[in-house]
Amino acid sequence: MSSHPSKRRGARIASMGVAALGVGALLAGWTAGGTAVANASTSSKTPKALTVALSQNPDTLDPGQTGLVGSVKVDAQIFDPLIWRFSGSKKYEPGLATSYTANADATEYTFHLRHGVTFQDGTRFDANAVKATFDHIADPATKSASAVTSLGPYKGTTVVDPYTVKVDFTSSYPAFNTLVASEQFGIDSPTALKKYGADYGQHPVGTGPFTFQSFTSGSSVKLTRNAKYDWGPKRFGSGAAKLSSLTFRILTSPTSQNNALKTGEVQVADGLDPQDVASAKKAGKRTTTVAAAGMPYGWLLNVDKAPTNDPLVRQAIAHAIDRKSIISTLFAGEFKLATSVVTRATPGYASAGSAFSYNQKEAGKLLDRAGWKMVDGKRQKHGKTLTISMINIANFGFDDMSTLVQSQLASVGITAKLSDQAFPTVGQTYNNGGSNTASWFFWSLDPNMIKSVFTCAQVKSGFNWSHSCSASLDKQIDAADATTSTTARNAAFASVFRKINKQAAFIPVYDLKAIYVTNGITGLASTPDGDAYYAGVGK
Repeated sequence: MSSHPSKRRGARIASMGVAALGVGALLAGWTAGGTAVANASTSSKTPKALTVALSQNPDTLDPGQTGLVGSVKVDAQIFDPLIWRFSGSKKYEPGLATSYTANADATEYTFHLRHGVTFQDGTRFDANAVKATFDHIADPATKSASAVTSLGPYKGTTVVDPYTVKVDFTSSYPAFNTLVASEQFGIDSPTALKKYGADYGQHPVGTGPFTFQSFTSGSSVKLTRNAKYDWGPKRFGSGAAKLSSLTFRILTSPTSQNNALKTGEVQVADGLDPQDVASAKKAGKRTTTVAAAGMPYGWLLNVDKAPTNDPLVRQAIAHAIDRKSIISTLFAGEFKLATSVVTRATPGYASAGSAFSYNQKEAGKLLDRAGWKMVDGKRQKHGKTLTISMINIANFGFDDMSTLVQSQLASVGITAKLSDQAFPTVGQTYNNGGSNTASWFFWSLDPNMIKSVFTCAQVKSGFNWSHSCSASLDKQIDAADATTSTTARNAAFASVFRKINKQAAFIPVYDLKAIYVTNGITGLASTPDGDAYYAGVGK
């Protein structure tokens, strides 16, 4: 889960499947496809120094360690992946790898690497850097919050020669075919990893178009142009970035972002309230949206804590929440109503049908069946009032939604005791089972991200804040993830999603999308899940 403006980041992985892997997917011949967030063009208004609003304070700038999108948005400028993929395209482009192949069962991937690349600290890029990066993610000492899950059944990396590297998995792992294009797998300088150790997240070093300068927590992250950068994708134009510097101002409030955009203090904002987005459109601002895969904004329900341990109560909660009203009231209709545990853009998407439809009468019937009778406007059983603990992640986009839901639940007799906790402390509260609900969403382009949220291994120490644990579901998820045929894999995950929908352990509200508003800026490109690249601005 990540914040966008409030998404705690889980696995950021693309979805292509493995159809091409059996014969080896050669990147060298791949061509650019799709469209960038905005067409690259020269603009006299483009500043040499660009300031971007960042709606979440990074926890660390180590891409292999972080669990936050606020970190990843910065890392996308500092690090290059082995391969590139852009919004609007299913095609891939060469990155630090010029080509790669995979064996038929997707347990072995061989990458042929680009020559002549140097890290921002002067270290030569080669196979040792790739091995150091993946081993760093897998190392328990790194305490990876997201990338280690996406690395899956990682066995190890072998340096075949200075510019050839082989990545092995203990079992079939077709998702790696696409997750290597995600920002969390940006390649680290092995020199910097060794030099800074546990402090590497405060001194990140990659091969990307911008070089890290400083990070003041709660205030800003400052980057400068990497003058030697000439190995970027075509989307970035030729040579180094035109911008001399790139500053991320940490503005967690949508209002502060909007004010900064109006005054020109920032030139790009992606954390505005939908009402302000609408106003910006009327004012002639450039706006672009990117639909994203993953899990919608919504609430995980704790299946191990009374009263939400009763599936009838969970189903009643699902029917008691007027999700359309939430979207129209708070988001000006800007977002699309979610209809499943995953967004429509997620491979394997399966609709939940009417399972989450707003129906207060049905909610009442379910509560009656569960033994909770209405007494003076509140549900009671054996003299006890039906009460749930609803702990909201403060400033993660749920504040107003939680208040509305509290009111909607009261209309069917459910008392919701609402309180706030800040991230990351709230994560431990959720892990400990201290709340009946958990604010949630998850940006990921591969359906196997569901492992991070609904498998037994993630209870109490991971992202399984619903505390649901089923050995049979774990087995079903693992089988789906190991399926190498794209069609069969998507069908297998669809079956998983239908099963989870029936559990009512997650109440979806609206599907994810990134909305960028800019002041006269052109040349942006973005990842398929909405993170912007700024290397092409002004070219």
